[in-house]
Amino acid sequence: MKYSHVFITRPQPESEELSALLTPLGLQCVIQPAFTYAPLAAKALQKELFAELDQAGSEALLIFTSPRAVTHGLSQLPDGLLFQARVTAIGPATAKALEAAGIRVDVRPRKGYTSEALLETLDDDSFLQPSVRARALIIAAPGGRRKLFEGLKSRGWKPDMVMVYESTPAKLDKPGLKSLQGATGLLCVWTSANAMKALSQRLPPAAWFRLCQGEWLVISERLRRLARAYGPARIHLSQGPGNTDLLSAIRGLV
Repeated sequence: MKYSHVFITRPQPESEELSALLTPLGLQCVIQPAFTYAPLAAKALQKELFAELDQAGSEALLIFTSPRAVTHGLSQLPDGLLFQARVTAIGPATAKALEAAGIRVDVRPRKGYTSEALLETLDDDSFLQPSVRARALIIAAPGGRRKLFEGLKSRGWKPDMVMVYESTPAKLDKPGLKSLQGATGLLCVWTSANAMKALSQRLPPAAWFRLCQGEWLVISERLRRLARAYGPARIHLSQGPGNTDLLSAIRGLV
């Protein structure tokens, strides 16, 4: 077999789900998320913003930026906002999480699953052009999605960040990292630029060097461009960001 080990950097629980799909292929999976996530008391931290949310209106966009935004945000947002605003999902996994919770998704990128793809969809759809007072509420973590914020602002929307969760560095799996040194073939799975940058800085030098000797699988052209800076042996591109997309790509590689 081409690979003995797969290094998975997805957040939980997605990484566990991917590992369960790959293990029957005879692959040893090492799960090492870059971050863990915890809810923030959004209403207490952003009192003035939350006092206005019920008046956002039917022209507002309510943008969920990840499945974690759904998990930690839905229970904190006013019901009136959820049923009046145009609910927007930045990608298929986020849309799936919303629909599983019984929330209709009104807007999603036509192509891709990034901030840029969503902005392009908004540009193309006359129905979504902002009125003078249209708001865009971005459900995210502190420091995230600044490009989306600035892109919406430049297009005439009135964006606000609604901080519903925070990220902290995940604990390193030292035994798992050590096992990579004995890998006869190594594939690293990357679904986030932030994870790539964070782990490049936090992993022990020997472990990071070993990863860069292996092959990488990424989910977008943007990630492929970023990955080239680290010099892996080869970079492969998945057809999508979901675990089924990654499984299909890995099946094609092994």
